[in-house]
Amino acid sequence: MRRPALCLVLLAGCAHTPVESTVPSWKLLSATPDITEIQFQTTDTLNRATVTDSGARGPFVDLKRAAGRIQGTIRVDLPVDLQAKGSQITGRYAGDNYDLTLMPDGDETRATGLVRGQPSTVWLSPQKIRGTVGECRLDLVWGAGRYTGLRTCGPMANETVSLLVPAALASWSDPEAAALLTLMVPRQ
Repeated sequence: MRRPALCLVLLAGCAHTPVESTVPSWKLLSATPDITEIQFQTTDTLNRATVTDSGARGPFVDLKRAAGRIQGTIRVDLPVDLQAKGSQITGRYAGDNYDLTLMPDGDETRATGLVRGQPSTVWLSPQKIRGTVGECRLDLVWGAGRYTGLRTCGPMANETVSLLVPAALASWSDPEAAALLTLMVPRQ
């Protein structure tokens, strides 16, 4: 009789244990095991793209990456042309200025600047993603192999968000990875 109860306690304990990142040395973010897509899901939308060394491609994302440059489109009609240099990534997104600078901030990395010409500051870490991208505010926490939390964009109500980050994104520079996240956060 004691064995089944012990097994039940052990299984219940495992159900809440966080899934370790498949990229433990990556200080920018945690990665979801065994996936190839970045997936940004809200209560009513799923924005996803397969991430490789050469870019990200999905139903609403077509980005090519080479020599520190990210070019392509988001949603077919929003052109992207960004260049990473050191801890900064600059260029144009949807015809507007894009300029993010990454810097350490305690246990997090702060990405601050302009996304589509709008002031943006996002703190990234293996434990959480928080801050603003334009008029969208994020507050996500890592657990069970994904980031989950809330996004609020302008006057819209809070939306529940789930973000899966593939280990392949760790092959991108930190500014490139931060750029991909900021391109997927706003309501499209």
